[in-house]
Amino acid sequence: MTLDDIPYIGQYAKSTPDVFVATGFNKWGMTNAMVAANILCELVQGKSSPYAAVFDPSRTIFRSQLAINAFDSIVGLLTPTTPRCPHLGCALKYNRAEHTWDCPCHGSRFREDGKLINNPATDDKKM
Repeated sequence: MTLDDIPYIGQYAKSTPDVFVATGFNKWGMTNAMVAANILCELVQGKSSPYAAVFDPSRTIFRSQLAINAFDSIVGLLTPTTPRCPHLGCALKYNRAEHTWDCPCHGSRFREDGKLINNPATDDKKM
């Protein structure tokens, strides 16, 4: 996941012009992989892509969002009563729209009763 929820697709860094990246799909890999393939094919051939700027890995990242994410992470680590994902122990966030517990680290999702909906977790959430 990226800070602005838009995948990074394109040249990894100006200092490495022949290295490209496609990441941050947030469980949308099937569709974003096709977008990434189209953009990267054009870039590797030296062509321009009308979508490259949107997905550019070196685009400006919202500094305020970075601070919010850091604050949320620290609060999650220091709050012992926060429900944790059984996959790697990340603090789960309650999704009011879907009535689920979602893991912001790797995308696992759980029903309100703790039953696993989506991977990579392999066990139900401890209640």
